[in-house]
Amino acid sequence: MKILILTTEPLPYPGQVSTGAGLRAWQLAEGLKSNGFKDVTVAMPLNFREKASAKEVIPEENCFSRHKLNAFVRNKNPDILIIQHWGLLKELDYPECPLVIDLAGPHLLERYYWGEKNLIETTEEKLSALRKADFVICGSCRQRYYFLPFLIKAGFEPTADVLPVLPFSVSPDIPEPTFERKLDAFIYGGMLLPWQDPAKPLLWLLDVLDEKNRGELHFYGGPHPLGDVSGGKFLALLDLLENHPRVTTYSLLPFDELKNVFSKFGIAVDVMARNLERELASTTRTIVYLWCGLPVIHHNYTELAEFIDYYQAGWVVDPNSEKEMKDCITYILDHPEEVRQRGRNARQLVRDHFTWDKTIEPLAKFCRQPYIRKNKEQIALKTETAHLQLRRLQKNYEKCQRELATLKGKKIFKLYSRFGSFSFIFAPFVFLSGYVLSVFMALVFLINDILSRFPRKGKR
Repeated sequence: MKILILTTEPLPYPGQVSTGAGLRAWQLAEGLKSNGFKDVTVAMPLNFREKASAKEVIPEENCFSRHKLNAFVRNKNPDILIIQHWGLLKELDYPECPLVIDLAGPHLLERYYWGEKNLIETTEEKLSALRKADFVICGSCRQRYYFLPFLIKAGFEPTADVLPVLPFSVSPDIPEPTFERKLDAFIYGGMLLPWQDPAKPLLWLLDVLDEKNRGELHFYGGPHPLGDVSGGKFLALLDLLENHPRVTTYSLLPFDELKNVFSKFGIAVDVMARNLERELASTTRTIVYLWCGLPVIHHNYTELAEFIDYYQAGWVVDPNSEKEMKDCITYILDHPEEVRQRGRNARQLVRDHFTWDKTIEPLAKFCRQPYIRKNKEQIALKTETAHLQLRRLQKNYEKCQRELATLKGKKIFKLYSRFGSFSFIFAPFVFLSGYVLSVFMALVFLINDILSRFPRKGKR
C-alpha cells in the first residue's frame, strides 16, 4: 500500500524551520507508520527545499512544483493520496486513487484574514475541492461542526461517522527533562500570522515581571517562511520586546531542536486576542508546549482550553482581562511547586490524548480498506452542469446589459429621459390634444363617408 501525503508548507526535516501545517502532515505520516503502513511518503513544494540551509537532508524526489502537480502524482502512482488542506486541489485533476483531504484548520477564514475578500468565489473553490474527496478528516470537534455543512453541500451524506476528528498529535516518546527548569522563565514561540495577536498579554506579563523585579521572557519568533504576512504586527511587537531588559529574543528554530530548548523553561505563554480563526484552531504550538512538559497560560475560548483546565496542565485566562492575566502571572511567580506539578500534568494530558499512535486510527481504518465515494463523479457532473447553466445565464444577462446600454445611447431615449420627469405637467395638454385630434379625425371620416355617397363627375 503506497500512501502519498502532500502539503503546501515546509516539513520538519533536520535544520528546517517548519509550520503548523507542515508538522501536521508529518504527524499524519508518522501516525500511519506507527500503525503498520510502511510505504508512506510526505512531499512539500520545491521552493522550500531551495531555500533550506541543509538541502542534502531533504529528498528532492519528495518535492513538487505546484504547476506540475499532476505529473508528480502520476509519477508517484500512490494507492491513496492525502492532501493537507484543500487549496492544493486547484492544481490537481481528479486522481485515479482514493483521495483524502485533511481539514486541519479553518483555511477559508485564514484566507480572509490574509486579505482574501471574495469569499463567495473562495467558498466555491473549497466545495469544488471537497467534491473530489472520498474521505475527509479534521482537527477538532468544533472544526467538525464547522466543516460538516461544507461536506454536505459537496455531496457527502450526513452519517454519524462522516468527518472523524484527528487532533494534532506528537510522538509518544514524550521528552523528560534531565535538569531543573528555570521556573520563573516564560517562553513564547512561533511565527506570527495575520490572525494571531499576542501583544497585549505579553506586555502585561512584562509589567508584572518589572513590578516583582523577577522573571524573564524568552521569545522565539519569526515571520512565515514566505515572508512577513502579519501586516507589520510581527516587526512592531519584536521592536517592543527587543528593547525590554527582561526579554531575550531568538529566531525561529527547527522542530528537532525545540524539545531540548523548551525543556529549559518553566511556563509557556499562549494567549492571543480572540477571533473566529483562533476559536476553531487546533493550535500546534500549544500541544508542543505540553509535550515538552511546559504548563501553558492559554486563552479561555478554545476547545483545547477545556483539556488544559480539566488536567490542570496550565492556567486558562480571558485574553481581554488585564487583571486576570496579571493575577495569574503573580500567582505563578509565588507558587513554583505548583508550576512543577502542572508541568507533569501537561505531559500526562498529551500522553492520554495527543500522541499519534492513538489519534491516527480513523485515518488508518480508511487506509486499510480504501474506497471511492459513491456517486462522487455523478454529483460533480451535476454540479458542473448547474455551473454551465449559471454561466449561460450570466452571458445572457451581460448581453441584455449591452443592448440596454446601446438603447440608452439613442437620441429618442435621451430626449425621453430629459423630459420624462416633467410628464405630469404635460399630461393635461397631451390629453386635450388627443381629444381634439380624435374629434377631428371623426369629422374627417364622417365627411368622407357623406361625400362618397354622391357620384363624381366623369364617372357613370
